[in-house]
Amino acid sequence: MAQGDNGRRFEGKVAIATGAGGALGGAVARALGAEGATVALGYRSSESSARANLEQIEAAGGRGHIDQVDVTDDGSVQRFVAAVAERYGRIDVVVNAAGRIDPADAVRFADSRVEEFAKLLDVDLLGSFRVCQSALPHLKASGNGAVVNFSGSYGNGTNQENVVNSVAVTYCAAKGGVRAFTSALARDLAPEVRVNAVAPGPIEANWEEDWEIPEAHLAEALSMTPLGRMGKPEEIAETVLYLASDGGGYTTGQVLEVSGGWVLEG
Repeated sequence: MAQGDNGRRFEGKVAIATGAGGALGGAVARALGAEGATVALGYRSSESSARANLEQIEAAGGRGHIDQVDVTDDGSVQRFVAAVAERYGRIDVVVNAAGRIDPADAVRFADSRVEEFAKLLDVDLLGSFRVCQSALPHLKASGNGAVVNFSGSYGNGTNQENVVNSVAVTYCAAKGGVRAFTSALARDLAPEVRVNAVAPGPIEANWEEDWEIPEAHLAEALSMTPLGRMGKPEEIAETVLYLASDGGGYTTGQVLEVSGGWVLEG
C-alpha cells in the first residue's frame, strides 16, 4: 500500500505492537499511530502505561485499542491476534517489542540460572515466534506484510563485571536467537512478508531500578559509545517505522544496529 495522500506512511494499515506498556514498545505504538496506523497495543502487566500510550494516539487523531497478551502463552497470543483481525479485518505490521526485564539476566555466566534463562528465551525468542506464527495468515493476506523483531547488541566491553558494556551471556544468547530467527524467517516468508529486526544499544530507561545496574557501569558503557549518550526510545521507534514501511520495501532478513556506534561493522 502506497503512502497516503496526507504523507502518513501507514495510513489504512493495521499494526500490532507487543510490549506496548514499555518504553520501547510504547514509543513504537505512538509512532505508528502518528503515521496513520490503527494500532493494537499489547501489554502483559503495564495496563496503565499502555492506556496512556493509546490516549496519546487518540489525542493526535489516531485509532487503536489496548489488550492484554502474554507472549509466553499460546492461547493468549492466538486470542489476541484473532481479536485484532476480527476487529479491523486485517493485520499489516507486527512489531515484537515485548521483552523480559529482570535483574536475574544481568549477571555473569557463573551466576546464571537455567530456569531464568528459560524464562528469558520464552519471552524474547519464543514469544516472537508465537506472535509471528499466529499473525502469519493475516500478514500474507495483506499483500505487503512486515515484521520487525527486537534483537540486541552484544556489546564491546572488556570489563566482564559490567554487564551493560559486555552484556550478559544469557541475554546475548536470547537476542542471538532472535537474530537467527529473523534471518531464517525472512527467507521462509519471502516475497510475501518482509522480516527484519532492530538491535538497540543502551537506551534511556530505569537501569538501576529495573536491572540493578550501578551508575558507574552506565558511565563506563557510555565512555565507549562514540555518540556518548543513551539512545532515545523515539529514535528506536523511527528505525522500526523505516523497516516496516514501504521505504524499507527492499530490505528483509536484516538486523539494524541502532547503538550510537557502540557496535561497529565493516
